[in-house]
Amino acid sequence: MNILERMNHFNVAGVSVTYFANGEIGWGKHFGTLEKGTDKAVNESSIFHACSISKMITSLCVLRLAQDGALDLYRDVNEYLTSWKFPDSDFTREKKITLANLLSHQAGLYDCEGSFSPYKRGEVIPRAIDILKGVSHYNPEEVHAKFVPETDCEYSDAGYCVISQLLEDVFGETIPQIAKRIVFDSLGLKRTFFWELGRDSYDGISLSDCAVGHDSNGEIVEDIRACYPNIEGAALWTTTNELAQIVIDIIKSYHGMDSTILNRETAKLMLTPYGCSENVGMGVFLKSDEDGEPYFFSQGWGVGMQCKLRAYYKKRHGVIVMINSEPGMEQDKSLVGEIIEDVFKATDGN
Repeated sequence: MNILERMNHFNVAGVSVTYFANGEIGWGKHFGTLEKGTDKAVNESSIFHACSISKMITSLCVLRLAQDGALDLYRDVNEYLTSWKFPDSDFTREKKITLANLLSHQAGLYDCEGSFSPYKRGEVIPRAIDILKGVSHYNPEEVHAKFVPETDCEYSDAGYCVISQLLEDVFGETIPQIAKRIVFDSLGLKRTFFWELGRDSYDGISLSDCAVGHDSNGEIVEDIRACYPNIEGAALWTTTNELAQIVIDIIKSYHGMDSTILNRETAKLMLTPYGCSENVGMGVFLKSDEDGEPYFFSQGWGVGMQCKLRAYYKKRHGVIVMINSEPGMEQDKSLVGEIIEDVFKATDGN
């Protein structure tokens, strides 16, 4: 495709693309600028907001802890939680909520309309416990079951907030600390982190060097970069190259090859449909293409940013696309989706 022409069509300031195959980075393509009106060119080291791909990283942490025997994916989460617990409910009287339910969006939760919006400068920074108790406008009602777990699949940021609080209650560590230890440091990633409210740099990386968000008209968004208080579900910042390294490690695990985070059994659990849905694994979504070839994907869409990864785990290849623009349409209809389809056509599915 004529990428510059399509960027202009969608008012996209910057694009980063990484393709990987057979356990290695294949190539990267980078276009445009990190910020409109500047000469800050996008390159392989450019850091973008991964938005809801954060949930895949949180899932990796939980799965590794379960693999190590520190957590049970099928145990009532109220047996782990100490600072807050799910309220008693007719929906959970017989079927208790588990980590497996939370990871696969089958815990019986619906998010409130308008909840989990980005943080605005000057507001009080909410804690995870405040969000769970419903005492902030980021989630104006206490988290509680609204249907029987595993009878339906409903995407839920609230469910991942519960995971975050559970990890802190059990291990005394926040998700940024756990992810850094289990995922980022283990893989040697230097430009991947969870942005915590109140911080403006990480190990020498300043947020001022990261991509700036732009709206559907190509204008810089309010507050420059969106920051979300639900860290575990929406606060990941990374490069396409380093995100690809994480996905490569998952695929290596699935094939029983040398890997860092998960073993083969756990990786297969992650990429196997769970509960009542054929399209959801543990922290990722599952699908097959027109030829019946299975793949997993994760995607993010926040203020000023959009991204998606698609990985054919059996063929061991995939692509990651990140843009610093909010196109006003879902990934499959935006420039992100166009690039993904174009890449797989160019590689002929190999």
